[in-house]
Amino acid sequence: MAPATSKPLLDIQLKQVNQVVEVIKQLPSDPSHLLTGKPEETLTLSVTLAPKSRLEIAAISSIIQYSCDLVLTKLVHDVRLDFSQVKLPFTFPSQKSIRDILFAKGENSIVLELVSKDCRLTVFRRNDHAHRDEWYETVKNWRHDLPSRFHLMLNELVENISAHAQLPEERFCFTVGLLFSQKKLYYCVADSGVGLKGSLNEAIVSEAKDVASRACALHLTRAHFTSKGLERGHQGVGLFITSELSTMNKAYLEILSGVQEYEQRDTTVTSVRAMAKWKGTMVHGAINLDQEFNYRHAMKLFAEPSAISKDRFLVCQISLNVYGQRTLRTRELCEEIIQDLEIAAERSSKIILDFKNIDEISQAFHGFLRRFVANHKKIRIMIMVPPEADADLKEDLEDLNRLANENWIEEGSDESLSDPESV
Repeated sequence: MAPATSKPLLDIQLKQVNQVVEVIKQLPSDPSHLLTGKPEETLTLSVTLAPKSRLEIAAISSIIQYSCDLVLTKLVHDVRLDFSQVKLPFTFPSQKSIRDILFAKGENSIVLELVSKDCRLTVFRRNDHAHRDEWYETVKNWRHDLPSRFHLMLNELVENISAHAQLPEERFCFTVGLLFSQKKLYYCVADSGVGLKGSLNEAIVSEAKDVASRACALHLTRAHFTSKGLERGHQGVGLFITSELSTMNKAYLEILSGVQEYEQRDTTVTSVRAMAKWKGTMVHGAINLDQEFNYRHAMKLFAEPSAISKDRFLVCQISLNVYGQRTLRTRELCEEIIQDLEIAAERSSKIILDFKNIDEISQAFHGFLRRFVANHKKIRIMIMVPPEADADLKEDLEDLNRLANENWIEEGSDESLSDPESV
């Protein structure tokens, strides 16, 4: 008797911390190695959280969006989700597969909507503006404690998908999750489109094209930065508005796209680093229900960016591995990095450069960094030297640290007051 073949299984094992990033690390871009080769196979995606506890809404949204894209791109015939080893904020229809959900009969572009007292999870299948407008109104009137005009911020993030994700109709799909918990509103908008870089590569505005290869979220959260242009009827304010509202609200925001992870926490820290690849773009965060949330004020700042505080964050941390190179040599790449550092200097009084997973920098880049340090005396600059760095790299980075320490002029010091630039 032939041995029974095991059914295709993708088992996601999670801990309590960094659920979304840990999920992405374990989602293969092509799960064909898990299949047996039989026609119309169903992949079971199982999630375990030890100890058994609640799965975050962003983690749930990412798993559902990933599964939908597997089926729509025909990498897998069907997917079944097993959430039996975690707690969910709603009852998931475990009797339905992803194919059942995506290809259900009906004209509504919403193919799945799970609603409880504190949670909404919605999967959109078609690019239908009318149904989305109806849905925004439903969200607006969902709960009395929903922050005023939050649905407009959500509108900006969702309409970004329609404008930028470049998804053909047969693959058009995105997932939105909302959850009220512990005096916060958690939100997530996830798609499987071309991502920030892909969108910027197709931009109409030349400035947007120019930053397509760099740490995109640093630029896309700036005022007056748009890839489509106002004349095309798309303001392109979604990520700026979300970032500014998160700062105003002392909230949390994370943008995941490709191998880039952008994170900002209240007014303390913003960081950019490399991560496992997410196909498309995911924006998720948490709004404090007991803090200011003023959408109109954020829109005014978009129109008048001169009113934005220069020191929006105390610290900006940039991991140099976000550029996808272990050796930083070419002049073009070095100039791009310096331009990103100038953006960081616009918004933070302290910059941390993390050289983890970097093997070598050119002497030209070393010179660029020395000039950047010398030109920003009022910015506290710290260089993180990786313990595994070889002698040459360690010497270069320690030289930059020495220069940064000698060069820094603390705001309000006697030297700062006598500095001509401060007058």
